[in-house]
Amino acid sequence: MRTSVSHDYFADQRQSNEIQGSNAIVVYHLGRALSVAGRDVAYLEGVGNYTFVCTKSNRYLVAKCLKTVQEVLGGDFVRVHKSYSVNRYHIKQRWFDNIQLHCGKNIPIARRRLSSAHEALSAAAISPSGF
Repeated sequence: MRTSVSHDYFADQRQSNEIQGSNAIVVYHLGRALSVAGRDVAYLEGVGNYTFVCTKSNRYLVAKCLKTVQEVLGGDFVRVHKSYSVNRYHIKQRWFDNIQLHCGKNIPIARRRLSSAHEALSAAAISPSGF
């Protein structure tokens, strides 16, 4: 008996390229490919060569480094720590050394990135709360 499987192996790559043009990333959840728009992502958490793409309600693991995922999602993200990048539109409050997001997560700002992070966030008109 001969079975044939019809599967387009390049469909995932084409889908990824089409979606990347619209500031979204393809993540896999329970064996299915999902498209997550950059505006829905609250923050990115890097762990080695993997990145957690965190939305308000879900957390997806992507097999790419934090820098690559941040470049795919566009300029709305500010790198504030070696392991964190935040979406500037999801920031609720900003203090000198950390950021609180609308989802309730507190993200630390690394000492070496304090000035660059505050400059980038000031350009986005997000005023600090605790200066």
